[in-house]
Amino acid sequence: MYTTRIFLHDLTNVKKFAAMTAKYDKLKINLISDIYTIDAHSLIGIVSLDITNPLMLEVPDEEPTDEFLADIKPFLYEENAEVAAQ
Repeated sequence: MYTTRIFLHDLTNVKKFAAMTAKYDKLKINLISDIYTIDAHSLIGIVSLDITNPLMLEVPDEEPTDEFLADIKPFLYEENAEVAAQ
């Protein structure tokens, strides 16, 4: 299982993230926010979450490929970067 935190700053990032996950339609990818877990391939599901806070990304069944890890890099949540931007 692979987990990391991501942050989707706005709806543009949500759309980019959903488009990126479409490349991995055979890979089970979940997004977790509080008590809700949704399929990360679903644009409507992502929009239904509270995107004002970081989300937990989970790939429960297998380790993701290096290509996938490179694709999610722009969405990774880095606490120090958020503090520095303020």
